[in-house]
Amino acid sequence: MTPEEIKRRIESLQKRTESAAKRKAELQGELRAREGELRALLKEITDAGYNPKELVSERDRVQAELISLMESYEAKLVEVEKALATYTKE
Repeated sequence: MTPEEIKRRIESLQKRTESAAKRKAELQGELRAREGELRALLKEITDAGYNPKELVSERDRVQAELISLMESYEAKLVEVEKALATYTKE
């Protein structure tokens, strides 16, 4: 390799190193921002009284409870509709 080729290669390596360092810094900034968002979300979840590790089971429990309440309400509504239909016929 000639001295000029070595010089060009060194310059190329320096530019690539600077580019990699710049991108690394950008990614670290994004990572810190997302980490902050996750911490805020975690705080919001815990402030609401939920355990973040049990969110899926908690969601399933609440959903089952909601479905049960809706079914109960619908059964009562059917009774009311039948009574109204009977009253209307008379």
